[in-house]
Amino acid sequence: MVETSRVERYRHEVDRWTVGQLRAALDGLPDDMVLRVEVPFGPSSAHPDPWGNDQFVVTAATVDDGDHLPVDEFVVRVDYPADWYVRVI
Repeated sequence: MVETSRVERYRHEVDRWTVGQLRAALDGLPDDMVLRVEVPFGPSSAHPDPWGNDQFVVTAATVDDGDHLPVDEFVVRVDYPADWYVRVI
């Protein structure tokens, strides 16, 4: 039996951060804190994008307390912008 794939169009929505939200998240952090950006494979994914797509928006930021890291890091999360996308299902 041969399986067939379907292409589905879907709307991906994100809450984009403003410069003010990022400034507020940075308030009180030391200047030498490591900065890490988490880039997704696709909309809403938490996996890094090895292709380096540069059309992302900031959607969250937090301090990683270093439980599994050698030092505390300020983590900025980005996602694909709100738009219509296509996926194979």
